[in-house]
Amino acid sequence: MEFETDAKNVIWVKIDRKRKVAITALLRAFGYASDEEILSLFKDVDTHPLNKYIEATIAKDSATNEEEGLREVYKRIRPGDLATADNARQLIHAMFFNFDRYDLGAVGRYKFNTRFAKENPEDGVTEEQNRILRKEDLVDIIAEIIRLNITQDEPDDVDHLGNRRIRAVGELIQQRFRIGLARMERIVRDRMSTQD
Repeated sequence: MEFETDAKNVIWVKIDRKRKVAITALLRAFGYASDEEILSLFKDVDTHPLNKYIEATIAKDSATNEEEGLREVYKRIRPGDLATADNARQLIHAMFFNFDRYDLGAVGRYKFNTRFAKENPEDGVTEEQNRILRKEDLVDIIAEIIRLNITQDEPDDVDHLGNRRIRAVGELIQQRFRIGLARMERIVRDRMSTQD
């Protein structure tokens, strides 16, 4: 996911380098349905007297509830496919909440916890349910983007070696092997469905 703020204070997200969608549509797809609920999540952060980031994003967002948010995100990720709420829910669940597809890793969860000043950054970093993206994590990320936009602080340096990680050979092989198995599984399922 890539986040950006435009000149009109609207926060957008690109998923898998596809077309951008309003961040509030993704929040709705993750389960925050109403405008009031979304505004209440960021009332402590979105405090600039002139630039109201969440209000501007809600104004640009065509979705008004969870199902519309699911369909809106699905249309951006898979343009041309039939966008139903069930298809969208399955796709989003598989993309973000499935451990096989989206694994932050123990180091990724630890870095996330330290960056957002969680009380005990080492708590639960090895457990699978903590290594996937949670909707609370998305709220933390958006709040940090709004805070950086308001305060104009220096963002993290991408090139800093503290933000890099050396991956061992075993981890690289495991990643390629997982990709190969996932492709093989998809091919087998496709061929079995055509056999029927």
